[in-house]
Amino acid sequence: MSFAFLLAALVALAPGIRAQVPAPVAATEALSDGPHVLWHGSKADVLMVREGRLEKAALGAKGMLALPGLPPLKLNPTGPRAPLADVPGSDQVAAVSDIHGNLQGLLTLLRAHKIIDAANRWTFGKGQLVVAGDVMDRGPQVTEAYWLLRSLEAQALKRGGRVHLVMGNHESMMLTGDQRYVNPKYKQLSAGLLPGLDVLYGPDSEVGRWLRLRPALVRVGRTLFMHGGISPQLLASKPSLQTVNESLAALWKPGASEEARKTMLGAHGPLWYRGLIPGADTKLGDASPEHVQALLQAFDADRVVVGHSTLDAVTAFHEGRVIGVDAGLKDGKGGELLLLEKGKAFRGLPDGTRLAL
Repeated sequence: MSFAFLLAALVALAPGIRAQVPAPVAATEALSDGPHVLWHGSKADVLMVREGRLEKAALGAKGMLALPGLPPLKLNPTGPRAPLADVPGSDQVAAVSDIHGNLQGLLTLLRAHKIIDAANRWTFGKGQLVVAGDVMDRGPQVTEAYWLLRSLEAQALKRGGRVHLVMGNHESMMLTGDQRYVNPKYKQLSAGLLPGLDVLYGPDSEVGRWLRLRPALVRVGRTLFMHGGISPQLLASKPSLQTVNESLAALWKPGASEEARKTMLGAHGPLWYRGLIPGADTKLGDASPEHVQALLQAFDADRVVVGHSTLDAVTAFHEGRVIGVDAGLKDGKGGELLLLEKGKAFRGLPDGTRLAL
């Protein structure tokens, strides 16, 4: 089955993506999903659901995983490599966030701005793509979206580019067992055909292993990317890029303390804090201009890019020092990209139009 056919089927089966409560989906026998790779030591099983039928096979000895509509991906029994979270800038950087299972919206944006071609191949050269969290939940195409990003990550490296996925609060929710916003499709599949989501995203699944390596913060040149924001409370602890990312990574290991979990995953943590977007945090209030400046100085950056708080368009705040890139993909809309080119910022629209920010 081609990627395009699978995509069309999924779109047709899902009556729509809702911001809070996902719509019902079709009967289990009509659903498709996968692949899901579950490791057992040095060997792995590959699970694929096609139109209500579960297919199970062993991962080949060479570790090559077939992905519908994408190049085969080589997997390593020891796990994916940890990504770099502090890299030099590029002449071209694109950023998007809060995909929430809206694969078609993501594909449209990436193709319209020549980041990928119609065959889902990387065409951005030495450019860098940053996804500022929340691929998980709400929509019905989460699995396919993760494999697309995983594939583009590998493709980009071969061309001198990079793909970065920052941990979002919905990724962390799945990794901690909070499934409130999962699309009904996945609960139906787990109830009859596939293992539970705690297994499909557990530490022995390929996607689960990959997600647990995602950083809270990524700095590309002089731009700092994160899902939520750095709160005054967190900034008071004198954090660094390294210490914040290490604190998040420690949560997925045995023995993580409840205090550490609250610091990283609470309202003041980098995955949840909304105060950098004026008016977005009704409980903690807006970050002051002084806080924004102190944040940038602490992380040696000129601007910070965040998702998490949905806007009508990619929007700059605090005299361009904060940019919000959650532009409605989670609601099934077309969304927008942020494009940074040689110091200039643009909004990238689904039809390929670029507007100066």
